[in-house]
Amino acid sequence: MLLKNILSRIGQMIIVLFVLSTITFILMKLTPGDPVDKILHLDVANVSNEQIEATKERLGLNQPVIVQYIQWLGQIAQLNFGTSYQTGAPVTHELMYYTPPTLFIAVMTIIVVFIVAVPLGIITARHYHTWLDALIRTVSSFTVSIPSFFLGTILIFVFAQKLNLLPSSGLDSMAGYILPIIALSIGMSAYYVRLMRSTLIELYQSKEVEAARLRGMSERHILWKDIFKPAIVPVITVLGMSVGSLIGGTVVIENLFGIPGIGHFLVDSIRARDYPVVQGAVIMIGVMVVLANTLSDLLLLWLDPKRRQISPSKIQKQRRQGGETP
Repeated sequence: MLLKNILSRIGQMIIVLFVLSTITFILMKLTPGDPVDKILHLDVANVSNEQIEATKERLGLNQPVIVQYIQWLGQIAQLNFGTSYQTGAPVTHELMYYTPPTLFIAVMTIIVVFIVAVPLGIITARHYHTWLDALIRTVSSFTVSIPSFFLGTILIFVFAQKLNLLPSSGLDSMAGYILPIIALSIGMSAYYVRLMRSTLIELYQSKEVEAARLRGMSERHILWKDIFKPAIVPVITVLGMSVGSLIGGTVVIENLFGIPGIGHFLVDSIRARDYPVVQGAVIMIGVMVVLANTLSDLLLLWLDPKRRQISPSKIQKQRRQGGETP
């Protein structure tokens, strides 16, 4: 059954990436502007019509759209994203250079969210309706509403300009990652603190926990042996579904902090009408999101073996409804 679930998710991933690639191709063709204008700098240079047509022929832009699409799908099937219009370098090589910073920021943000949200969620649940619970809930309610780009601007002003402790842009050292990760993780952490708290409080009030208390089990034993694993399942479920928004936030943060990641690369390529790069970058982002969701599903199958007996479509339906454990 586990192998069946894995194969099903691989099939879903292929379908999602095919649909994503098709939509990306169509949108790029519908986008105003001509990449040839950017390549030949027609706004500042005098170029003959022969040169324009020769450039279109070299790039295959003079062919019917359906032919371009079929050729592009054939390249994608061979993991060949084409060549950048601006640099002349293979898009695959460009993506291999710009993807690691984005991936590192996203992974470290998730780790920080877990390190912060899980302990604080446990503390608030254990001290339900106390001043500590009220304090953490108040702070989390405030921070969850702050956009990451606004928080990033504040962090740059305080830690880079005023205190001169951390760099405001670039990746000259590992310190360049600190502010972007903080800007992304604070709002997410606040949300998952509240999710962990509400889940634990619900579990603490269950009949199973009351029975454990009557048997003389300690609160520590109840937390770590009985309810921690069920409490972490909704957190992983929702986190897997929010990876897409996390990557979207990374795109904004990279441009704010001048991080040479795939988001920064994507925005520059859109401005330059560099179609192969834009299409390749979007597919790469889609691959990261789909893989993150797949890993989340597999982790849930490991934490909750009962899910192995349930069809993947039913699991996805449960995730959309809030991640209830069957």
